[in-house]
Amino acid sequence: MINLTKKYITLLFFLFSVVFPSDLNDKINKSFIQSGSIESLIQSDVEYNELILIQLDILDKDLLEIINTNIPDIDLNVGLGSYHRIFPKVQFNILEELAPDSSFKIIKRPYYLQENTRDFWIHLKQGSETHGTYTQDDAVSYTCDCIDGASDCVKLGWDSWYNPFDYWAEAWWAFSPPDHTSINEIRVRVRGAQCDDLPLWSDTYMGMRDENGTFSQDYLLSEEYTDNLYVVPEIWSEGMLMPMIGSNDNYVIDEVTLQFFYTCSSPDSPISLISSNADYCDYVSISWEAPNENEDVLGYNLYRDGDLVTIFGPDIFSFFDYNAIENITHEYCISSFGECGESEFLCMEGSLKNNADEALNIEASDGLHQDVVIVTWEASENAEEYKIYRDNSWISLVSQNSNLEFIDQFIESQVDYNYCIESINNCGSSSLVCDIGFSSLLLGDINEDNSLDVLDVVLVVNFVMGYDPLTDSQQLLSDMNSDSLINVQDIVLLANLILE
Repeated sequence: MINLTKKYITLLFFLFSVVFPSDLNDKINKSFIQSGSIESLIQSDVEYNELILIQLDILDKDLLEIINTNIPDIDLNVGLGSYHRIFPKVQFNILEELAPDSSFKIIKRPYYLQENTRDFWIHLKQGSETHGTYTQDDAVSYTCDCIDGASDCVKLGWDSWYNPFDYWAEAWWAFSPPDHTSINEIRVRVRGAQCDDLPLWSDTYMGMRDENGTFSQDYLLSEEYTDNLYVVPEIWSEGMLMPMIGSNDNYVIDEVTLQFFYTCSSPDSPISLISSNADYCDYVSISWEAPNENEDVLGYNLYRDGDLVTIFGPDIFSFFDYNAIENITHEYCISSFGECGESEFLCMEGSLKNNADEALNIEASDGLHQDVVIVTWEASENAEEYKIYRDNSWISLVSQNSNLEFIDQFIESQVDYNYCIESINNCGSSSLVCDIGFSSLLLGDINEDNSLDVLDVVLVVNFVMGYDPLTDSQQLLSDMNSDSLINVQDIVLLANLILE
């Protein structure tokens, strides 16, 4: 019976259109009306104690006139519908006295104006750039019917003025905002108009599409060709922000714009950076820890002396630098990075363990001793032991922790020997440092054959008895008691020395 009635009414409207031909779509040609601003009540030179973001749902013309009359700066100039306005406390008090509670609701209190220093992203999509649509009655068409100067639109609702039945349609648009740490505010602007004179009020709503594909809330759009601007909650669908519009009143959408106010902070710096300093011969070891707040860390950058060495994933916390240069102290810096940029650097110096440094102040004795040469030197900081060379032949090894001295007993008197020291550690050896050393003549060795024996006594006796003269050096070697006289006492001392 209902279907039959629907057919009769449809036929009646069809006959009416034939008898009284009139293409109302041609007569509807709406020009754009600039809507009032969401900040219309805010004066830039005034400091407000409190601001309140309000949604007004004005469904009654009398109420519309009352509010516009008593709060003239509110500028509700596009007829019935939903408005968002930022109220100072004084004007809000007036609104509470004028309007029933059902006609407004507080969206955010206190509300803070978006600062110019905050990041701002805006993206516009034409009405035809829908991400998806829904209708069961073919009530979606891509036309800019009835609005002046628009292009690339979509129209929702039945496309005939004389059809008495409403046919619902929905469309939604997808926006992928930039990387962000936090969201300060999201605004959606819908530019469009109702192209249906019947009914005489709007039945078009906007909301944010949620993960279930449904409206999360409703904002009633104006019938006029204008901008409808709303501060919307953070509701995601498929990882995107999707304003969604539904209508059965031939509503034409010209543009949908998303305004995204956000904060994008770089991650915190890593902590506890450690770099080895002269610990290893062929690499510098670097390690660090993740920052305490590391949810937004995607990885780490490592720098050596200001140049990027390599990039690590978020789970890597150490590196061995085999390209470090000997005898160079490098500055290593680590930073964390995320979608919103790079952290400050955390830096520390590091270096390779070098080959052993040269020994210092080597000195071989020059004739200070009759039968030995004593070699001494000062330690180098990083040596572990020292090799002793005599005339290019390795003759001894001395530890860093022992007395830094070598006594060469296997020598000939008054022969010059070249003693060299080579410092050694596990990374390598130093260059040689050298000095010449020699011993003095052996006292009592009158014939200078490097041996004390009876022949030496005979020579002294002959000299004392006046039989044979001695050379100057022999006289020096014969003076056993160093009294500058050669006599029986020297003979006795020499004999005793031989006997010992």
